[in-house]
Amino acid sequence: MKIVSVMVLQKDGVWVGHLLSGYALPMEDPNQQKEDKGEKGIGGAWKQAIKVSYEATKTAFPGGEVIAHLDHKSFKSWQRNAVTNFLTEESIKMGKPEDFF
Repeated sequence: MKIVSVMVLQKDGVWVGHLLSGYALPMEDPNQQKEDKGEKGIGGAWKQAIKVSYEATKTAFPGGEVIAHLDHKSFKSWQRNAVTNFLTEESIKMGKPEDFF
């Protein structure tokens, strides 16, 4: 199971905005495609799922700091790299577990 957590931090605590499991992040393996298009060529609706979750969390917690956490052990390296690059492109801050507790 793949998990991307979009969390909202406040001074007094941490709230979880969304937990996205692997089935919520459909990604097509680029190695299964005839031509290698790199990370931009990874198909599936995973970018949209992350973007919608992020925007919904921002709306639900106005003024909160929204940080994404990526469970690295749950992803293959190509998936982890694609998600990390997408979060960076979208200017979505990423945190480590110790940032949330």
